[in-house]
Amino acid sequence: MNIRSITAPNPGPFTLDGTRTYLLGETAVIDPGPAIDSHVQAIAAAMPRLQTILVTHRHADHAPAALPLRERTGARILAPRGVLDSADLRLGGGESIAVEETAVEVLPTPGHTDEHVCYLTAEGDLFTGDTVLGAGTTAIFPPDGNMGRYIDSLRLLRGRSPRRIFPGHGPVREDATALLDAYIAHRLDRERQILASLQTGAKSIPQLRRAIYTDLDPRLEGAAEIQLAAHLVKLCDEGRAGEGGGVYRLTGGSGGRH
Repeated sequence: MNIRSITAPNPGPFTLDGTRTYLLGETAVIDPGPAIDSHVQAIAAAMPRLQTILVTHRHADHAPAALPLRERTGARILAPRGVLDSADLRLGGGESIAVEETAVEVLPTPGHTDEHVCYLTAEGDLFTGDTVLGAGTTAIFPPDGNMGRYIDSLRLLRGRSPRRIFPGHGPVREDATALLDAYIAHRLDRERQILASLQTGAKSIPQLRRAIYTDLDPRLEGAAEIQLAAHLVKLCDEGRAGEGGGVYRLTGGSGGRH
């Protein structure tokens, strides 16, 4: 299947050079992106036979353009639960969507958001939304974002041995399995750093941030602390750490997979 992309004009710290909208053949798009008129017009012009709009998750840089695109083309919107009130079909994972001659499987990948899904073609092309990016790592924002479920989702994707990754932001990756391995290793390494820092006396998220992120741009301190919080939620859920009044401690628990 011919796969093309159009990048939305919404660059930023979390969107990199902008949201990637993928055009599958002549009839489907994945993640139509933000409802920016010029972006909607570019998609409509490139896809005059559009029939199917697939969405990975609800965030404003991925989903809203589905509605004006449907108004222009009559295409149906397929989206996870809680994404766009007027979606034509709800997806939860396990479905197979026919796009021309290609079967596209819906994979449930909660973690970045609770409802997130990815799409995998029969040829091994994996569309990851914000679960995996083409550069850098994905932000997990509790309570909707869940680090434990996110790592499980990465392992699910790795188990499918995809051929290429088409991320929601950043370049296409030809090293799909190596990238997934690196994503999993990065999260588990960060977890080990947190446990080691708790062992050596860090008790709060700011103290952990100073111990772990030793050369961090001050503008990124808040984002770093949110990621640490996401890891700590997982460690507390597994019984390996405890918390009270913003003070964290090791508990000696051995639950969870690590």
